[in-house]
Amino acid sequence: MVIAFIAPFEQIRIKAQSIIDTSNYPAKAYLGDLHQGVKAAKRALDDGAKIIISRGGTARLIRRSLDVEVIEVEASVQRTLAFVYKETTETSRVGIVGFAPLINLVSPICTILSRNYRSFELREKESFQERMDTLVHWKPDVVIGDAVAFQWAKSKGLNAYLIESSMETIVDAFERAMLVYKNLNRYFLAEKKLEAVLDCTRDGAVLVNSEGLIDEINRQGCTILGQERDDLLGANIAGFFNTPELSKAFRKKAHARNMIVTCHDDKLALDHIPVSSEKLSDNASVILFQPVQKIQDAGNLIRKKLSESGFYAKYTFEHIIYHCQEMKRLVEMAQLYSRTASNIMIVGETGTGKELFAQSIHNAGALSNGPFVAVNCAALPGNLLESELFGYAPGAFTGASRAGKIGLFELAHEGTLFLDELTEMDVFLQAKMLRALQTGEIMRIGDNKVIPIKVRIIAATNKNPLEAIKAGRMRADLFYRLNVLDLKIPPLRDRKGDPELLFTRFLEKACHLQSIPVPPLSGKLLKELRHHSWPGNVRELENCAEKFATLQSLHDFDTPLLSSETHHMGRISSDGAASESLLEGATLDEMIAAKVNQIFKQENCNISKTAQRLSIDRNTVKRWLGKDSKPQGIVPH
Repeated sequence: MVIAFIAPFEQIRIKAQSIIDTSNYPAKAYLGDLHQGVKAAKRALDDGAKIIISRGGTARLIRRSLDVEVIEVEASVQRTLAFVYKETTETSRVGIVGFAPLINLVSPICTILSRNYRSFELREKESFQERMDTLVHWKPDVVIGDAVAFQWAKSKGLNAYLIESSMETIVDAFERAMLVYKNLNRYFLAEKKLEAVLDCTRDGAVLVNSEGLIDEINRQGCTILGQERDDLLGANIAGFFNTPELSKAFRKKAHARNMIVTCHDDKLALDHIPVSSEKLSDNASVILFQPVQKIQDAGNLIRKKLSESGFYAKYTFEHIIYHCQEMKRLVEMAQLYSRTASNIMIVGETGTGKELFAQSIHNAGALSNGPFVAVNCAALPGNLLESELFGYAPGAFTGASRAGKIGLFELAHEGTLFLDELTEMDVFLQAKMLRALQTGEIMRIGDNKVIPIKVRIIAATNKNPLEAIKAGRMRADLFYRLNVLDLKIPPLRDRKGDPELLFTRFLEKACHLQSIPVPPLSGKLLKELRHHSWPGNVRELENCAEKFATLQSLHDFDTPLLSSETHHMGRISSDGAASESLLEGATLDEMIAAKVNQIFKQENCNISKTAQRLSIDRNTVKRWLGKDSKPQGIVPH
C-alpha cells in the first residue's frame, strides 16, 4: 500500500474501495472528514503510504498539516450541471458553500443557466459558523456544497445537494497518484544513488544553504564531525568551520580550495564550491573536508605503491652533493628547467648522476604528482624495447599476453619518461619514437587504435650525441626533438673539492649501515682521493667509501684503496686519449692497448661493439685487451 484514499463521507469511500478492488491499485481507503481525515492520513502514513488522495476541505487540511503529497479528487461537473438544471429555476435562490475550487466549479454553471445564486466561500482562518449564519439570513432555496456544508444544511432543515465525485474523477485521481508515485520513485532512486556516491567518497560533504545552515551531510561528514546526522541538520556551519577565508568565499559565492581549519583539535583540509543558478532563488554551497593526516597517509601509501612499481622519483635536488662552482651552476640551471615541460637531454659519463638529475627535475616541477618511468635503452633488444615502450594488443604476436600490455608511454602519461642510454636504441625504434613525440599519440603493437599521451621526455647518454649521429647510431631529428634543453654533467675528476666531500658523506652512510664509528681520514688518503681520475665517477667513489668502511677496522691498515686497474684506467683523459704526461715513456703497443681498453669500457665491456667502433675484428680486440692487462712501461700516477 503506497496510496491512501481519505474519504470525507461513506459513499465516496465505498466508490474508492470498489475502484481499488477492481483495478488493483496499491491503495487503501480510510474514512475521515477534516481533522478526522488528518488523523486517518497519519495512520495511513504509519502504514507505509507515500501519497494521499482526498477531496475538498479535507484534502486542504491534510496538505497543510502533514508533509506529504496530496492529490485532490475533482467534483463531477456533469452531475452538478444536471442537478442545477433539473432541480432549480431562474427564481430559485441557490447558496453555494465551500472552498474556492468548489465555488469556481458551481458558479459558472449557475451563471450559464441564469440562476439566482450567492457564493459563501470558506477560508481556513474565518469562522465556519459566521459564514453559515450569513447563509441562513439570506434564506436560500437550496444549498450546494461539500460534505461539511451538506451535513450542516441538513441539520438546519434546509434543502441541500452534496457535490459528489463520479467514478471517473476518482479513477482520474488514482491515475494521477500513480504518476506521482512513479516520479517519486525516480526521485527516491536518484536520491539513494546520490547518497551512495557521497557515502563512497573519502571526503566529508556538507550542503549549506544561503543562511549558512546545514541542509544535508553525508556519512563521512558525520563521522569526521563526531555527531549524528539529525543533530547536524539545521546547524550553523560556522560552529564547525569558522575561518575568515571560508567566510569570505561563502559571502562572495567563490571557489576556495585547500583551506586548513582546526575542528575538535584535528586539522581539516576544506574545499568550498558554490552551487548557484539563475533558476535557483536560494543559492547554496558544498563544503568538502577531510583530515589532513588522512590525506598525508593516503599520499604516503600511493607513493609507496608507486615506489614498489618503479614509477616513482625518490631523489630531489637536495640529494645532489657538491662543492665546486660548476656543479652549483648546473643545479641552478636544472632547477630552471624543472619549471618547464620541455624535453631535456642529459650528457655525462657513466656514474656522474644523470638519473639523479632527471628525478630531481621531475620532483621539482609541475609534473611531480605524475609518474616517473625509467627505462634503460641498452638493456633490451629493439623488438622487446618497442613492446615495453608502446605496449601491445591482445595476441599481437606469438607469446603475447591474452590481455595485452600497457606500454611505458601510457604509464608515464601526465609525468616523465626517462630514457637512459638513448644512443643505444635501435634506429628503427628511434623513428617510431620521433613519430610519437611529434603527434603526442601512440599505437600499441598489433592494434589499430590511437592513444593520446602527454609525456615529458628526459633522455640521457654517456656518449657524445653528435658523434653518435655521425656514426649513424642516432637520428639527428630525434636528437634535436629531445635536445630542447640540455645538461652536460662534468666528470668527478673535473669537480674540484667534490671527491673529498662526497667520500666523507658516503663513508658516513656506510658506517651508519654497518653500525660502526666513522674513522678519521689521513692526509695521504685525501691526497689520493683528490688526484685520482675516477673513471667510474661517483659510483666508483661510493664503492671506495664502502670498501674503506669495511676494512678500516684492520690493524696496520695498508690495503690499497684504489686498485691498479682503476689507476691504469684513470690515465685515460675524458676526450678518449691518454694524456701525454701519463703515457710518457710508454711503448706503442701499450698505448694501443690502453686505447682499446678505454673503448672496451665505454662499450660496457662488449667486445663486438668495441670491434665495430675500432673497425677491427673480435680476436684482435681480445689480443690487445690481453696485452693491456699486463702493462709494462706505464707507471701509475
